Amino acid sequence: MRPFDFVITFLAFIYALALAHLLLAAAHMIRHRRDLVFDWAHALWMTAALAFLWANWISWWDVHALATFTLATITAGFLFSINQYLVCALVSPRLDAEDGLNMRVFHETQGRTYIAAFAVLIGASILINYFGGFGLNVLNWMRENIVVIAMLPVTVAALLWRARWIQITAPIALLVLLVAYMTMFYSELR
Repeated sequence: MRPFDFVITFLAFIYALALAHLLLAAAHMIRHRRDLVFDWAHALWMTAALAFLWANWISWWDVHALATFTLATITAGFLFSINQYLVCALVSPRLDAEDGLNMRVFHETQGRTYIAAFAVLIGASILINYFGGFGLNVLNWMRENIVVIAMLPVTVAALLWRARWIQITAPIALLVLLVAYMTMFYSELR
């Protein structure tokens, strides 16, 4: 077993748990659709969380050929995966007595928390891409920061201003940037 296989196996559990939160919330929304108060802003943030999860998991491929992984690299990956998990867990409503069946109220009461988690995730991505580009010689990561840096002001705007149009436009902009990111850097794995 190579170091990449060993590390990615552990991190895959964290990514799988994050995905489970999103899928379980979506399944509950479908099941309770007749009683659910749907909200586009919240649905778009959930979709952005799914897209980030997918993109961040695929980006691990860039280190698959490394012969060694330092403790610092493993720790950074572990903490980053936890941040990714928190984004997915925080954006996923429980749809029970605590959160109710109102996605709009959930977004209004919990939105700042999960949008802040997005901002931390993007900030961590910028740092990991920068230091990974130099320290691990993963030049692709440094180029990725061109797109990732553009994600930060969009997210901060949604964190600071609660205007409905910003709450809907911000996750759409993130999704557009994620599609550009995936197309530019991961259109195929080699």
